Amino acid sequence: MPQESFANAVRDKLGFLLTEHGFRIVHEDEHCVRLEVVGLSAEAVLDPRGEVDVNVFRRGCRESGMWSYVGMVGKASVPRLLEIASERMRAEKQVLLGDAIFYDHLAVVQKEASEESTAYSSRNGPRPRTGHLP
Repeated sequence: MPQESFANAVRDKLGFLLTEHGFRIVHEDEHCVRLEVVGLSAEAVLDPRGEVDVNVFRRGCRESGMWSYVGMVGKASVPRLLEIASERMRAEKQVLLGDAIFYDHLAVVQKEASEESTAYSSRNGPRPRTGHLP
């Protein structure tokens, strides 16, 4: 999908971030569109292998808790995956509030999942609870 098409799909399917939440586009290339508002960043990434990632995190705090949606092109198109991410973001109201407690909790959960995955991969622990590697 060309840069213009991906960027247009992001504007269309995640446009509510611009119109309802005051985000603005601060970066755009053929695989990534980043939007920001005072306390949050949202990033839509189109991986050349067919994966669409949508991440929301506190500005400047990407490593400390991030809400994510990941989908694979194939069963759904890029626009549909962005639409699903939008639906999930809207359903989980705390994502766009920038609440420190919410993002701190995500950070703890993600750190635990990462440690479980690392222990499992190095044969020092049981299979992670979710069965999915972080």
